Parts: sequence; structure tokens; C-alpha cells
Amino acid sequence: MTYETYMTYETYMTYMSYKTYTTYAMENLIQITGVQYACQGADVPAVMAAMQQEKPEVLLVMEQTHDYGTIVRALVGTQYRGVVSRFDLEQVLGVMRHNGVAVLVGRVADADCEGRCYNISIAGDYTAPDAPAPSVADIWSDWSWAGAPLLEASAEESRLEISLKVALCELRRGSLAGKGTMLEHLMLVLHLMQWDVSHETQEQLSQIRRLVQQHPDVDVRALAPQLRHSLTALGSRQRTGQFQDCYLPYLRGGAAARQMYRQWCAIHADELGNPHLRRPAMVRELQAIEDCLKRLPADLYYQTNQFGALMHRLLYLHVPRQKLTMLLSALVLRHLLREQLGLPDGYQAADAAEVDSYLVWELVPVFNGDADAAREFLTLVRGQLPTEITHLVCLWVRENRISRSHCHRRLWTILHRAGIYKPTESNWNMQVIVRKAPGS
Repeated sequence: MTYETYMTYETYMTYMSYKTYTTYAMENLIQITGVQYACQGADVPAVMAAMQQEKPEVLLVMEQTHDYGTIVRALVGTQYRGVVSRFDLEQVLGVMRHNGVAVLVGRVADADCEGRCYNISIAGDYTAPDAPAPSVADIWSDWSWAGAPLLEASAEESRLEISLKVALCELRRGSLAGKGTMLEHLMLVLHLMQWDVSHETQEQLSQIRRLVQQHPDVDVRALAPQLRHSLTALGSRQRTGQFQDCYLPYLRGGAAARQMYRQWCAIHADELGNPHLRRPAMVRELQAIEDCLKRLPADLYYQTNQFGALMHRLLYLHVPRQKLTMLLSALVLRHLLREQLGLPDGYQAADAAEVDSYLVWELVPVFNGDADAAREFLTLVRGQLPTEITHLVCLWVRENRISRSHCHRRLWTILHRAGIYKPTESNWNMQVIVRKAPGS
């Protein structure tokens, strides 16, 4: 019997009773999150209660997506029931890689109805690598922001980095600083971890979570539910709103932002000191930032004015800390320069002509490079009902005036941000039905 054969939970337990592994054997609880998104239209508490009672088998299926890279979906029968938590993703992918399979079978162990997540028990073995293998392609290697300077780490970020190191060292080796010190640093991690979505920090948090729940000391293990809940909440809809409403103002108004702006002014002191050169210098920097942001991978540019959505996607796209610092620095400097020039963020401009000009510039790629078509479209859709807008989109797609590859998320994002089409993206996708052209 080999692990290339999919195994039921009962078969696995029988097999484990007499097999001796030469590699790393795993029979662990794997957290499944995102149940509320997977069960749209269903009674989520009822689904969770049924899973807790019936403890069904769960299929884990690997999938590559554009928005979030590699994910592992959880299926009960044919019903989509969430995804493997990003903290368990690398371990599950490691089992799949080792055994050459794209599907694993587990069974529900317990469900957290309040947290909208559940744990499953899966079986497998693999040789643990010296360093974690990347779970997604390195989409960040070709992007960087060369504008100087960069935001410096805040005092809270520095404290988090120190506490992560101490907690990991104590959990792995123990008896260095003592249990009390370790618990203090773990509590500090729980308090400070809410904003850092960098891959390095998330990898450390993943290791801490696993070590805590397996720790021999009962006081340390008691932190496992709180830690698991806090980590899951980082990818929640509520936290997306907090990124926009709390973290963004904190970044823009903090000492690091003021220091960065002063350094930028010092670099451009000659131009900024000349009344005739001041505005052109700021406009030139703004354009350079905008050009750089357009090169962001995975169409992230279209979320740069929707900070909550941007941070949520970065969390799942394994953004390196250096690239995250570059991106946040560019966004903060863009905001500060716009503020100095009296220009608003996004589309809240007083001058309608300026807004239309910016909208047309964004729409041109959607209309196959035809600026006149983009202007005509804007004229036709302003003030129209949502169904009338999507009807026109479908018509223009059939006539090849709108690009088929850009008529969904990209076009919806632009029109939604501008307040022209207010319903959700799912509403848009239900109305904009694009079929392949004849002969394609």
C-alpha cells in the first residue's frame, strides 16, 4: 500500500498502527477557513453544526489562482467548504509534493461555529525541507520601487520582530529565558501582529502557532485557541475594513511618514525652493510613483486606491517584507504629495474634467487602446441603471469594442471606484456573460 493511493481516515489509522516511517510522519489537525465565502447563500451556522455532528470526509484539492496564487480548496462531496489556512498551506503542499498527489483525504475533527472555521485530520508523510519551499511563484522578483526614501519601521514593528524571535527560540529550544518570559513575548505577539502581512512575519507566526499547540506545557498550549483565532481574523472581512479605516490613517499620519517626506524634500531641496519648479517636481514624482504602481503583479494596481482590499490580497500573495515596505512607502508618499498639491486621492476631485481625463486614461486598455471609445462609453453610462450599463458592456464586447480579457474585474473595478456602477462584482459577473467569438 502506498500514499499514491487516496486513503480514508479509518484506513490511515489502521495503516499507521504497523508502518514505521523513515521520513517525517504527519497526522495533524489542519485548519480550514473561509467557510462564509464558500457557502454563499447557505445557512453557515447550520452547515458548521452539521459538520461538527457528522464529521464527514473532506477532500483537499490544490488549485492555482491568479488572485491568490496556490490555494488548497476543501470539498465535502462536491460542495465547496473553504480553503486550507495559509498557516497550514505549506505543510499540506509538502505532503502533496512528497507523495505526488494533488488531492488528500481527511476527516472533520472539530468545528468553531463562532470563528467560521474548522479543523480536519489528514494523513501523510514527507521529508521536511531545510527551508520552506515557496508555495507560489516569485511574482515579486520583477517589481520594486526605487523612489527614495523608504518608511522606517515603527516602534511597534520593531518590538514585534524582537518578540517573534524570542518566542520562536524559546518554543524550539526552551530553558533559555524561562517560561514566564516566553509567555510575555507570546502575549506581545498576539497584541502587535494585527497589521504585518509580510511573508516573513506570516511564516514565523505559522511556526509559532504549530509549536504552541504541540507544546508540552499546559499554560503554553492554553494560548493556542487565542492565537489561532487571531491569525484567522487577519484575513477576515472585518480586518479588511480595519486596514482601510485604521491602519491607513495610522501610516499616513505617523512619525515615519513625516520623516520620509522630510527626507524626500531634502533630496529635492533645490527644486522645491524655487516657486516655478516646486509643483512640476511634485507632479513628476507622482507620475513616477504611478508608473511604478502600474507594474505591480497580479493586477494589484487596481486596488491601490482600495487599501483594505489591497492588504487582504497581499496577505495571500506572499509579499516579501522589503517589497511591502517599498509599496507602502510609495502609497504614503503619493498621498502626501497629492495633499501638498491639493489633489484628492482616487476620484474625489472637484474638477469633473480632471476626473474624466483620469478615468479615460484608466479605461483605454479595456477599450483596446481606443481613447475615443472610452470617452463615448463614459458619456453613455453616466446616470444609467446598473442593468443598462452591463447590457451596453455585453453589446460592446460582442462588437469587439471592449476587450474580452478586461471586461470583468478590471472594468468593474474602475467603474465601481468611480461610483458609476455601484453593485458588487458578483452582480456584475452575473450580468456580463461573455461567450467565445465564433471560430475562436
